[in-house]
Amino acid sequence: MKVVLLAAGKGERLEPITHTRPKPFVPVLGETLIERNLRIVKDIVKDPDIFVVIPEEYPREYENFFSRLQGVRLVKQGERKGTGGALQYIPKFSDDEVVIFYGDVYTTRNSVERLISEPGNAMLGIEVPNPSEYGSLQIDGEGNLRGIVEKSPNPPSKVINGGIYKLSSSILDLVDSLEISPRGEYEFTDALTAFAKTHKVKVVKSNDFWRDVGKPWDVIDINKAELDSIPGRIEGELEENVKIVGKVIIEEGAKVLSGTRIEGPVFIGKNCVVGPNAYLRPYTLLTGNVKIGSFVEIKESVVMEGTKIPHLSYVGDSVISEDVNFGAGTLVANLRFDEKEVFMNIKGKRQGTGRKKMGTVVGGHVRTGINVSILPGIKIGAYAMIYPGAVVNRDVNRGEFYKG
Repeated sequence: MKVVLLAAGKGERLEPITHTRPKPFVPVLGETLIERNLRIVKDIVKDPDIFVVIPEEYPREYENFFSRLQGVRLVKQGERKGTGGALQYIPKFSDDEVVIFYGDVYTTRNSVERLISEPGNAMLGIEVPNPSEYGSLQIDGEGNLRGIVEKSPNPPSKVINGGIYKLSSSILDLVDSLEISPRGEYEFTDALTAFAKTHKVKVVKSNDFWRDVGKPWDVIDINKAELDSIPGRIEGELEENVKIVGKVIIEEGAKVLSGTRIEGPVFIGKNCVVGPNAYLRPYTLLTGNVKIGSFVEIKESVVMEGTKIPHLSYVGDSVISEDVNFGAGTLVANLRFDEKEVFMNIKGKRQGTGRKKMGTVVGGHVRTGINVSILPGIKIGAYAMIYPGAVVNRDVNRGEFYKG
């Protein structure tokens, strides 16, 4: 079986996380989203032949990641935009079936396995309470696809396009004949709709957790879901007087120093150092080589590799990218005075996060001075520097030196 993972999206809505990493490389506990999806596919499909579509210009360290994987071939997408455009670069093959997997989709292994085991053509359908925000599926009485209605105020069903398909390889012939959509892209869903007129495409419905990882707070949600789905284990080193309550995962090489309190579920990745006298609250996720120091409190946040939050700081409901350093006393506010929903700028538009508590999203390699305060819903671009004592009350641009 051939498997195609589409990983060429820019991820502009995920900025500033994607200032320094491609969208499919957002972390999921101790691995990345694309590593997780590849692992699931390889567990389910015996000896799959995998194509991963990436942009022509791709960070070298991430391109090198694929060169170390067996059975994975890179395909570079040229100027043709969109999911259909990406598939036009796939070499032709004679296999009967192909699995197409959007690179920014997170769902359960169970959902993927049910889809792939379905006989004949199939696609994943996800039942959601807000189908008008997605591509809603028109489904006939036998459970087969009739069409896809994109972001309609009157969606035909509560079942949306889950972004994973198992189809006859003849779908690729229709992809080659696609025309530009009103959005200026080649849309795979246009080919799928045409395909469904002459082929039965079973909609495999799932109520399992699913997320199209398109906004920064989605990174928190998928890590919470993944953490909830696996058992606790302690492989790292614990000093005396460490208090653990609930489920924790502490990976090999990690150290938790004396006086630290951990309230699970919590994930502490490889070679992290926590404490002494730190406080990790539920859904703290330290992906690897993270330093959390004395009198630091972290709650429901994803802290990426190599970041240092050494002393006297609070971080709540936030995403902190790689190689960030917080000066002493850096504080993140995660609750508005009026306790209403926190909004965030996404591609220049104010958008509700759906969260009453939402802190900050910090890009890679950011530095803050001492006694910095960051207000709810603020984004700080990669490589920015925040002056000591500043109150960050607006988004900070990539590379900006912010004095407040």
